[in-house]
Amino acid sequence: MGFIVLPALIPDIASVYDVYFTAFKDSPILSALFPMGVDSGEFRDAHTAHTRSYWEKSSTQYTLKCVDSETGGIVGMALWDVYVTPSDWKKGEVDWLSGKEKERAEKLLFPLWDMREKLWDGKRYVYCHVIATHPQYQRRGIGSLLTQAGIQIAQQSQLPIYLESTKSGQPLYAKLGFKLLKETIVHEKGALGEGSEEERVPLMVWEPGSLSTGLEFVGEGTEIGEVGGKFDKMKLQDNSQEVINARKDSTQEDDGLLSN
Repeated sequence: MGFIVLPALIPDIASVYDVYFTAFKDSPILSALFPMGVDSGEFRDAHTAHTRSYWEKSSTQYTLKCVDSETGGIVGMALWDVYVTPSDWKKGEVDWLSGKEKERAEKLLFPLWDMREKLWDGKRYVYCHVIATHPQYQRRGIGSLLTQAGIQIAQQSQLPIYLESTKSGQPLYAKLGFKLLKETIVHEKGALGEGSEEERVPLMVWEPGSLSTGLEFVGEGTEIGEVGGKFDKMKLQDNSQEVINARKDSTQEDDGLLSN
């Protein structure tokens, strides 16, 4: 018995997002996006309804589930946008929040959205929003399975994949053939929560075969944090509930990956 990756269906929405909300519980990004919490039945019902409405309208977004073949339970999820024709995606608005809560979320999201639009507007590509594994199933290869499923889509369509990694997730992505862009994003001090330090976001791209995106990558043998000639050693995180909810080092597989 093992795990299998399948397309998520409408009846799966609540279970898929049970995994997401559990995997990223207490993470600074989740608390910024949903400052009122995600545990109430009212919130979850509204979120499920909104997600279903979006699924019925979107022509680019695909949600995958990872199922435990012994129990039938959903233990992992991944969210991908596939642009087989040139993307017309544009930066959105944080219109579900207001005041200081909105400002905090914008500090996190806008740099990510601005970079995505800068690099990929009008281009064909695959974008990975998020990969998440239920904490009880981490370190069992589920994150890798979900990433490989996205790679298979990209191989079949001959499209590059773009994602914003966590520092702890970077070694797994590199193992699967992703390369680190010289372009980078820096979250300013306090953006990830009160007292948080400045933090770089590794931007990674997977290219199929001989296809070249024309983007500039950090050269082989370059330190993880050396981008654009500036050396900034990136420490691997050691907090199982921070952003990725899994402590890993460069030799371990990261099953709680987060892309935004």
